[in-house]
Amino acid sequence: MDLITVIIPVYNVEEYLDECVDSVVSQTYSNLEIILVDDGSPDNCPAKCDEWAGKDSRIKVIHKQNGGLSDARNAGIDIATGIYIIFIDSDDYIRQDMIEKLYSALTREKADIAACGIHSFEGDKTSDWGCHDFTGNPQQILSLLYDDAKYPVSAWNKIYSRNCWANLRFPVGKTCEDAFTTYQLVHNANRIVMIPEPLYCYRIRPGSIMTSSFSLKKMDEEEAWRCNYQFIEKNYPELKKNAFDFYLQRVNVLIHTMTKEDKEKFAEQYNQLRRILKDNIWYVIFSSKLRWKQRIKLALDIIKL
Repeated sequence: MDLITVIIPVYNVEEYLDECVDSVVSQTYSNLEIILVDDGSPDNCPAKCDEWAGKDSRIKVIHKQNGGLSDARNAGIDIATGIYIIFIDSDDYIRQDMIEKLYSALTREKADIAACGIHSFEGDKTSDWGCHDFTGNPQQILSLLYDDAKYPVSAWNKIYSRNCWANLRFPVGKTCEDAFTTYQLVHNANRIVMIPEPLYCYRIRPGSIMTSSFSLKKMDEEEAWRCNYQFIEKNYPELKKNAFDFYLQRVNVLIHTMTKEDKEKFAEQYNQLRRILKDNIWYVIFSSKLRWKQRIKLALDIIKL
């Protein structure tokens, strides 16, 4: 049984931390190194982390100044000793056999990354995002990523060979950190396997950056998907239209999160997003690889701006 490192960044999640950590220490796969990264949490999380370390010898705790999610994950990567790495957000939890099933799929397929489906929940509302049952090379997986994110962009429903992170870290100070890194991780892998079971349980919380109203931080999303396209254009030119189409769709979603007040308050950012879309209206109509319904919807959205 290979040693697997589980990295859990911890910040202001006192209400959820025990459920998260308990789901990890109770895994059917037991050869784990569990790193709790206290990112300067202002609540009782630092003490809870130390309590967990006292209960389970597999748990290590890092206490550090607040640097954000990327910085906390990077701190865990830097001291990880496992052959494989898994990330779990501390307000989420995982099914009891998630690590065992991901590891089994990874080793069976001789892959560098294995991904599973996602069970999301918000109060009483739940939904499952299933992965395809699929194994492929980087080009095939990237094609799925830019096709309605059929390969989920999230960092936390996957197991990675540590070699994938040899020259890569999360971007400190950015939101959408997963969108900045996932395409590079796929590129660094020789083979990726996906299993459909929703083994990762993702909690949707009001007020998170993904559910909050528009702010300057939201512009990181435009940058992240632009970086995706630029990388794909250089390294996988046969997929450049796929990546560019996905980029334009994300920009379209982003601009439509802006209220009338946002458009006035963030006029520079609104005009930047509007210009990106307006400049590519003819591309969308005549050259895009999007399905016709998607193409028509996107073109109409742009015309209305």
